[in-house]
Amino acid sequence: MRLFVAIFPPPDVIACLTDAVLTVAGGLPRGSVAWTAPEQVHLTLNFLDAVAAGSIGELETVLEGVCRTAQAHRLRARGLGCFPGTNRPRILWAGLDGPPPALASLKGTLDNSLTPLGYRPEERAFHPHLTLGRVKELRAGDRPPLARALRELREADFGQWTARRVDLMRSVLTPGGACYSIVRSFALAGH
Repeated sequence: MRLFVAIFPPPDVIACLTDAVLTVAGGLPRGSVAWTAPEQVHLTLNFLDAVAAGSIGELETVLEGVCRTAQAHRLRARGLGCFPGTNRPRILWAGLDGPPPALASLKGTLDNSLTPLGYRPEERAFHPHLTLGRVKELRAGDRPPLARALRELREADFGQWTARRVDLMRSVLTPGGACYSIVRSFALAGH
């Protein structure tokens, strides 16, 4: 099974993000971006890739132990941007405003706890974000309207929430895109 560990924002934050996506999409050619379905917008903490069914119990035990000691924490979705940049945008995202130390601690503890199970932490620095879309094809003339929309929404506030749980998610690839389902949720301490 393709698995990942994530935190999902609540419906009110998703509604604000959806409005922003509609604003950005309105200035782009139809089909130029594969937009993330609102119910699939999430913060990825760890992408575990293919996990044997027999290993899921051990994985769940580790996640439960980490979450039992990690604190629930406030997150705020703020501003839109893209990776790697507006000259060659590939991923359109909403940022998380000044991620709290509790999030960085949770990510570090997850990385350290999953390593003995054979999972490798990302080598890149952790830049928490919510992926809103993946650019499929964007002509040079379409980049200025995208850059303008991202500039206008760079400081937009999409709302805050308390992250009270971490979800172990399954991703199934289909011709219509990835479908996600919760394998198990783990409450964070202080919830």
